[in-house]
Amino acid sequence: GGRGGGRGRGGRGRGSPTRERGFNEHGHDYTQIGNPVIDPAICPLAEDEIHALIRTRMECKFDRNFQEADRIEQELIRNGVDVHDGFKEWRADGEAWSRGNRRDRGGPRVAKEYFQRGPGNGLTAEEIEEITKLVKERSEAKFNADYARADEIFEELSDTYDVNVDDKKGEWALLYEEYLLAPDTAFVPEEKVQIMIGKKLGERVLARKSRDFALADEIRDELLEEFLVEVDDRTKEWRILQPEGGRWADDGKEEEDINLITKDEWDNDDDEEDGEEEDDDDVGFDEEDDEVDDDDEEEENFDEIVSESIEQDEEKDESTKEKIDLSSLTVPELKEKLREAGLQVSGKKAELIERLELNSA
Repeated sequence: GGRGGGRGRGGRGRGSPTRERGFNEHGHDYTQIGNPVIDPAICPLAEDEIHALIRTRMECKFDRNFQEADRIEQELIRNGVDVHDGFKEWRADGEAWSRGNRRDRGGPRVAKEYFQRGPGNGLTAEEIEEITKLVKERSEAKFNADYARADEIFEELSDTYDVNVDDKKGEWALLYEEYLLAPDTAFVPEEKVQIMIGKKLGERVLARKSRDFALADEIRDELLEEFLVEVDDRTKEWRILQPEGGRWADDGKEEEDINLITKDEWDNDDDEEDGEEEDDDDVGFDEEDDEVDDDDEEEENFDEIVSESIEQDEEKDESTKEKIDLSSLTVPELKEKLREAGLQVSGKKAELIERLELNSA
């Protein structure tokens, strides 16, 4: 759901929330405002009961049990307690604050502004405009505590456009563009490889949001092992690392370097680990005494390593390939296929896939 965007507050484990979040002695981080004396005619609950309900509601939100959290909020409201998540405050004095405006905090407060992250490849100008409008509407709904509507918009953004919203950073992005290629990367792969890596990172984003950290770690390790990709969650960037003990060859350049690694050499390293005997000339890195033979197989770069993997995938059974390919495509890519086929491009991802499958049947 889209209520919180970084809902996994505090990282992988709950740990000690009091230390991590700076909770008060009541086990939550909401502050009472207004008249500190609770009038029983307005609120029949004792103060410790109020704190217990606020704390339980917060724990339900941590556990993604939003239905129970909303039930507790309604119970508080029925008993004269108003809780404002945006301000982290509660009051039981019969007074009310404006959900969209608090002048006693140094001026009017407004809904959070969000910015696009990434180029939005495959989106039309009209789609970007519609996404921006939906993200703004969701921000206003969250600010006004209309979480049901905020969740609806989040699901619409995800299902229709493959868009994820990062509430902590105030950004929205296509799922496969949420992590961007770092400027200090050792190697810049071609566009199709970047998209492939971006999709994997998108799968990892979804795993982290659903708190499946084992899967998230598995994807991270797979990227490192297969593509030498290092992921930086703090900056939301990824980079290609240099091969251990060597460096990537520049495509099209003739260089003599004892630590220059080519695609063939990289493959032979894997064969050697499997116990296959190799000639000295086939070892993964050139040694100082080895002579480079210009007539040998020409050097290939990182893109060709991944291209070979793609070509192997394309040899799979054609009867199932179309469905697998369609499900792995992003919404903009699916819409492009629909446009090429002269078909309607509106609808959720599942509907787009079904439309393409029916057309190819």
